[in-house]
Amino acid sequence: MARRRVVEAKEAIAARRSGGIGLILTGTAAALALLYFLRGILIPFVIAFVFAVLVNALVRFIRTRRPHAPVWVVASTAALVVILLAGGGIFVMAQGMVQIVAQGPQLADRLDQIVLNLGRSMHLREELHLNTIVGSVSIPELAGSVLSSVQGIATGFLLMVVYFGFMIAGRERFSRKIDNAAGSSERAKTIKQVVGHAAADIETYVWVQTITGLMLTASALLVMTVVGLGNVLFWTVIFFLLTFIPNIGITIGSLLPSLFALVQFSTYWQAIAIFAVTQVTATIVGNFIYPRMQAETQNIDPVVTLLALSFWTVLWGLAGAFLAVPLTLMSMMVFAQFEDTKWVAAFLSNDGKPDFRKRTDRGSLRKKTEANLAER
Repeated sequence: MARRRVVEAKEAIAARRSGGIGLILTGTAAALALLYFLRGILIPFVIAFVFAVLVNALVRFIRTRRPHAPVWVVASTAALVVILLAGGGIFVMAQGMVQIVAQGPQLADRLDQIVLNLGRSMHLREELHLNTIVGSVSIPELAGSVLSSVQGIATGFLLMVVYFGFMIAGRERFSRKIDNAAGSSERAKTIKQVVGHAAADIETYVWVQTITGLMLTASALLVMTVVGLGNVLFWTVIFFLLTFIPNIGITIGSLLPSLFALVQFSTYWQAIAIFAVTQVTATIVGNFIYPRMQAETQNIDPVVTLLALSFWTVLWGLAGAFLAVPLTLMSMMVFAQFEDTKWVAAFLSNDGKPDFRKRTDRGSLRKKTEANLAER
């Protein structure tokens, strides 16, 4: 009888475990499906959140230098600056894409000449042409595709502005909402700590990427201007944005203008100069400047960074590549707050110690962020 009870108890435990695993798998599949099918809504929302974090940093920066300035004036100015910069970058990219499409026939002829010269250098029996490799290229279809992309970007930007405006307007009510939703002061404090840590780490990450990206972009702008590359402003914005993609962004940012230089110029030294200068600058910044600025603000394993880059790119496309690190930071912080998922946060972290509540020595930035959140 006792043995039968032991067997039944073991079977019950096994059933609960299998049921728990089934629920986890079902919940994960449902979450991935929602992330994919609602990406048109979620991507502008996440970008708006990142911009709101930047506005908070800009407000604090202005307040330290103009402590007597009205808060609403400072916040409105910071929000306006961020939106204008984002809108200006999108406008430059749209204009650049339109100009490249307008130059389509000339660029296609130049590409065909490059392919022909390549085939002759390889001593092929038959002449090699661009149409042989990629098939027929329809300039009207390409123009329509570019126009559709521009319209999609504009729609996403407008939706992001709406989210951004509501986030900025509701900043003062956020703390009260947490207090009412948490149910207890201890739980509310924990939630505010998590949000404060997420905001501070994302703010620091974006700040470091922005400063180093500006250094790299300055070198790219200089060399592209010197060699006379066309549409320099467009390639400058593209290069700067690609610096936010971890690991491979700078390489792609170096290749794209270099390949365009091959098409624009009849000689090859311009393309070689662009690629060489940007890569040398990236090596210097990556080995000497970036590690000192980064410190331990990005506590993510390098392999996890690559996996996150691949995962979010597959799920959300190019926008996912830009948002891979911020999204991984937020996920790691949320996982670290629960005993059942703390192992996931440890796996994602670089040092295996993702307990952010105990890591209070990261500097005044995080303390100020949490203090500002507690005051709202």
